[in-house]
Amino acid sequence: MSEYGIKQLFPDKVTDSSATAKNGLGVLRFEGNKEYRYVQVVDKALTAGDVACIASTADGIVTADVSGGSQVAAMARGVAVAAIASGSYGWIQTKGICTINCDGSVVTGSGLVPSASTDGVADVVDAASDAAGTEYKVFGFALTQDSGTTNGTATAYINCP
Repeated sequence: MSEYGIKQLFPDKVTDSSATAKNGLGVLRFEGNKEYRYVQVVDKALTAGDVACIASTADGIVTADVSGGSQVAAMARGVAVAAIASGSYGWIQTKGICTINCDGSVVTGSGLVPSASTDGVADVVDAASDAAGTEYKVFGFALTQDSGTTNGTATAYINCP
């Protein structure tokens, strides 16, 4: 079996985080059927499964703080695969199947958008009742239903910009 492309070795695992940058901000990493982006977290820490939104026009700066943070346009950049402290660096998943934190309303097949009111969680998109343009912020689809309570989790397929 032949392998194509360039293999790159990274100095860390996708579950690692650090107070100093180990990779360039915005660098993409592919492992199996999943894609990851190297980021710096601002405003508040991420926990595994948190939705990370774009927090700057500079590539690779994200936040889960939707209520008082520096998010830009409520657009998801990815989902945290492990905890990353505020001000620290680590990997978020941007494509593939993952476990995601939800607001309690997610059902199988729902389109997912970042919650407009709860930090770090996904909400379902409802073009009929949501603010205009929300349907364009869909970053994934639920493969399972969440637990029906705030801070529940669901399995989802995501594809973030």
